[in-house]
Amino acid sequence: KPTGSEDCLYLNVYTNDLNPDKKRPVMVFIHGGGFIFGEANRNWYGPDYFMKKPVVLVTVQYRLGVLGFLSLKSENLNVPGNAGLKDQVMALRWVKSNIANFGGDVDNITVFGESAGGASTHYMMITEQTRGLFHRGIMMSGNSMCSSASTECQSRALTMAKRVGYKGEENEKDILEFLMKANPYDLIKEEPQV
Repeated sequence: KPTGSEDCLYLNVYTNDLNPDKKRPVMVFIHGGGFIFGEANRNWYGPDYFMKKPVVLVTVQYRLGVLGFLSLKSENLNVPGNAGLKDQVMALRWVKSNIANFGGDVDNITVFGESAGGASTHYMMITEQTRGLFHRGIMMSGNSMCSSASTECQSRALTMAKRVGYKGEENEKDILEFLMKANPYDLIKEEPQV
């Protein structure tokens, strides 16, 4: 059974000194997992290595799977997709506005990630929405050209709906209404099959 909650938009800030003599470089980590699974908590990506260094580490949680990347063609439904990436942009805005309170240098922010986190880092590097929010990026075994980073999400909405019991026609409005009422744990459970 999936663990966690739909209430998943968190980030973790780690530092070994809240009041350093000099502001510290900031490392913002975006986890991988094929945009389907993963998390930013200490059990998966603990700060131990970085806490031996003069840095501030931020790990970012974002919506995954259908909850973060559902996309529909109809502009009237306002589901263009990539909510998970928008969560990451919002996290970077928060970091830029607040990291100085944790001893971080707002003029020395590096975003890095592995797998889907590497692809996310690449997306953050090329989107206008993040201009001025960070200064460099490190992509580890992932970039925006990876197949998992550019899946055709629009066709997946109907497939997902059918996997959790949708019997209706291929009507995006009906599909969206069905998915909005579906049990989120059922959606998460079926995600790897879609």
